[in-house]
Amino acid sequence: MLLVAGSGRSGTSLFASVVGNLGFHVPRPWVKADDSNPRGFGEPQWVVDKHVKLLRQANVHASDARPTAWADAAKLCLDEQVSTEVRLWLQEQFSGHDQVLIKDPRLLWFLPLWRRVGEELDATVHVVTMLRHPAEVVRSKLHWYQSMTLFDANRAAGWLNTMLFTERATRDYRRAFIRFEDLLEDWTQPIARVSSQLEVPTLVNARAREQLSADDLVDSSLHRSKATWEDLDVPKGLIYLTEQVWEELLLLVDPEPDGEEAVLDRLDGYREEYVSYYRHAEQVAQSTTLAATRPLLQNKSPRPVATRPGAQTMLATARLQPPASKPAQPEPPPNSRLGLARRLIPARARRLIPLRLKRALAELFG
Repeated sequence: MLLVAGSGRSGTSLFASVVGNLGFHVPRPWVKADDSNPRGFGEPQWVVDKHVKLLRQANVHASDARPTAWADAAKLCLDEQVSTEVRLWLQEQFSGHDQVLIKDPRLLWFLPLWRRVGEELDATVHVVTMLRHPAEVVRSKLHWYQSMTLFDANRAAGWLNTMLFTERATRDYRRAFIRFEDLLEDWTQPIARVSSQLEVPTLVNARAREQLSADDLVDSSLHRSKATWEDLDVPKGLIYLTEQVWEELLLLVDPEPDGEEAVLDRLDGYREEYVSYYRHAEQVAQSTTLAATRPLLQNKSPRPVATRPGAQTMLATARLQPPASKPAQPEPPPNSRLGLARRLIPARARRLIPLRLKRALAELFG
């Protein structure tokens, strides 16, 4: 099973479509192509729907910038009902295919879920992470996802958060990294490298017709959103941290045998730095948070009950009245034995008589 991870607008669709033409099964039905991806998304509709539902349940956005969002999504990865649903669907895909590809930009939040379920079905699980410069990713999202009113800085932070934690989460996977530009320039080279790194020979042993189909998908005009940080409104501190992470991730595309450990150590440091950076940003913006939540808290206070004209006076008068006491017991007839006893025994003494005795006397003399 090949899991395709990476930020949205980073070339995941192109890679999935190419590999889908080289022998991997991309489960149908697929998400329909549109202007943002005219060659298709390479995404199983079932997977997209499942991830959208899970993210909504976890209250996590697809490119959430909060480091704490990972813990919220991880809880659902351990949910047995969710695992069962994914297992049944995936088992059906493997019933007719030996190689299955799962791709969705939201997939990175649920990698542990897919890996566990895949291994339970005796599948070998690999991950390919697509890399594209974060400024271009942000610019592309601004253009194609205009309905999402997110600021440039938030989108940049979302890229940083998702890529840092995805890299960390996939370290014990058999994995590979691919630059979007490399795939556009000559897709055969990065595909050959992935085939070697992941030991999947079918990617380079595809028939000529399949390779031609894959080649037809690759078009340099797909590189439509070219941008630099000067085109975006992102603070310098965030730009600096994002650039450092970008440079380190590029070193994992074709890692040096003796240098990968140092790269991972630096990425660990940058991840900790980002967690601190985001926490401080939340603290700086605390006044804005308080201002936004204060009216909501005030609205929770009890509201006055709407009444018809004149009813306020009646309510006020009613509040001044003493609470109504319980209906008094009917007085016994004056000429009865109970009536005589009531006249002869003082009220203070009557109150000292146990209730059971009063009832017994009433039955005896009533």
